[in-house]
Amino acid sequence: MANQEEREVKIVDFEELLTFIERRLATAGMRVGRDEIITILQAEEAFLMEKGLIEVLSE
Repeated sequence: MANQEEREVKIVDFEELLTFIERRLATAGMRVGRDEIITILQAEEAFLMEKGLIEVLSE
């Protein structure tokens, strides 16, 4: 099917993402708690899901 949309699936490790954000904030001289970072990430995830940019895949 030439018109079928191609999808690329990428899995993001949540702990790796969280650690990366903590390091970036520390480099910028900021300290933000994990709970606050998690809340922001959950809001971002909900926004991207609402826009159809990401979706939850079952294993």
